[in-house]
Amino acid sequence: MNRLLCILICMTFSFELWAGEPALYTSRGTRYDVDDVEGVMSELLSDYNTEYITVFVHGRGKHPEKGLTIIPDIEERYGVKTIMFTWPSWESAVERPVHSGINSADEMLIFLTKLNEYIRNNPHKAARFKLTLLVHSMGNIVFKKMMDDLYQGDFKWDLFSNVILNSADVPSKKHSEWVEKIDFGKSLYITNNDDDSVLFGSELLDSFNGDYDDYEGPRLGKDLAKDFKKKGVVKSQNAIYLDLSKLSYGGHRHYLMKDKSKYNFQKNIFTSLLHGEKPRLDRSAGVYKVRGNVYHFKR
Repeated sequence: MNRLLCILICMTFSFELWAGEPALYTSRGTRYDVDDVEGVMSELLSDYNTEYITVFVHGRGKHPEKGLTIIPDIEERYGVKTIMFTWPSWESAVERPVHSGINSADEMLIFLTKLNEYIRNNPHKAARFKLTLLVHSMGNIVFKKMMDDLYQGDFKWDLFSNVILNSADVPSKKHSEWVEKIDFGKSLYITNNDDDSVLFGSELLDSFNGDYDDYEGPRLGKDLAKDFKKKGVVKSQNAIYLDLSKLSYGGHRHYLMKDKSKYNFQKNIFTSLLHGEKPRLDRSAGVYKVRGNVYHFKR
């Protein structure tokens, strides 16, 4: 009992010590520096049954502790292994960690550059699994900054089977300018939920967070159909938009849902995505309306 208590205290102290810098974590709670892709891949591939690996970029919250409660659920639900890119994502209840997200973009580029090198240099190992990038909520602040100002277009075109921008807590305005630079995934998906309660609350926080106009305004993960029609937002031609408003309702973490039959369409979508496959986009999968590259689902 005393030994367990000491371990918990040490883990808590370590998390607090590292909370201010980006790092990589696995569901075991193992921490790796952002450039130690060899180390993290060695852990994941020590399980010879590893077929799918998800790179998960978390949103706002007290991480890595929060993320370490989420990624085991992702792994169990979808049969995948997970690498979590963690960044200093909490300031206060009324602040969006935009500054920290922007400052973490360099480390994200370092990580993805090392991952790209690993895949290039280890083709036999890479053939064992499919790799998916899942960028959630305010994690898209980090990703947007990287794409806007740092990425030079030098990753493998098929580094990821799927790139997913889930509930993106960044502006919908001018998003095509940086989204169309994403050239390292076979397929790119952007989720939308008109009734996303978390993104609604985040928009309200804009008034508390000055000096970041490029990261404020109607969100990419919310009300996209209205933005396309009324606000002149330009769609990204390399993306497929998945409108989950009538599947997820007020939901935000669309990849996690209750094990009830009414969520089957939603679960099937993310099972395909996290397995590196294309989801079905027809009536049998819940699609009731298609507008160009925007697919609307309902139960």
